[in-house]
Amino acid sequence: MCMGTMVKVIVPFYKDTLNQWESEALANNMCVLAAYPVVFLKPEGLDLSAIARRYPRAEVMSVSDDWLGTRRGIAGYNEMMMSADFYALFADTEYILICHTDAWLFRDELAEWCHAGYDHVAAPWPLRPRYQHFPLKQWLALKHRFCTPVHGISRLQMYGRIGNGGLSLRRVSAFREACVRHAAEIDGFNRLTDTMHNEDIFWALVPTELKVPAVEEALRFAFDLKPRVCWRLNGRQLPMGCHGYRHKSRVGFWRKFIPGI
Repeated sequence: MCMGTMVKVIVPFYKDTLNQWESEALANNMCVLAAYPVVFLKPEGLDLSAIARRYPRAEVMSVSDDWLGTRRGIAGYNEMMMSADFYALFADTEYILICHTDAWLFRDELAEWCHAGYDHVAAPWPLRPRYQHFPLKQWLALKHRFCTPVHGISRLQMYGRIGNGGLSLRRVSAFREACVRHAAEIDGFNRLTDTMHNEDIFWALVPTELKVPAVEEALRFAFDLKPRVCWRLNGRQLPMGCHGYRHKSRVGFWRKFIPGI
């Protein structure tokens, strides 16, 4: 299989201008991922020509304003990322790498991850080691049992799962099939607007048939939440990339690894 059909890098845009750090991240990631085809994904009503001119090798693809943009915001984006029709747009490639403009790539290991054979690879949401042993492990189990809302999702369910959607590798056929198989659950997610029903929570918790790496392996792919914990669990080594590095709770950690922040 040639590189062009193995994976495409998908960069979603919802606005026609980027701030300085978003521009720097995009420039860095386009350089690191220079070996792969890139798609700039935008709402139909957005003029992305100024950004696209700086990166002529990127294909510009438009999707409905109901999916991407300011009209419906995160609700539209969640619907898009849980739609079989979205993954059908990329039926000509085995994988897509979702790479938001608040992600930063340190090196290119994308082909290796594609060859690893997983359906879904993303930054895991790690559990601190002390919560994996008595008595905190039992305390967490009790808290989950008695504090999770009926028909709801507890934040505790995230931990130890794969993972954040802002920098994530997805096998197109597996995600498309899962959208059809779990249509009822997706409809339930789309009716709710709290952060515990975002699309990456769905992909982490619901389609358990997807083949994913263990947390320890996924840490080599990316960090998102708790980068200091991830750093220690990953043997004090950087992953291929990270997401949300400008978040106020994480920027202090990333300042020593990412220039200009």
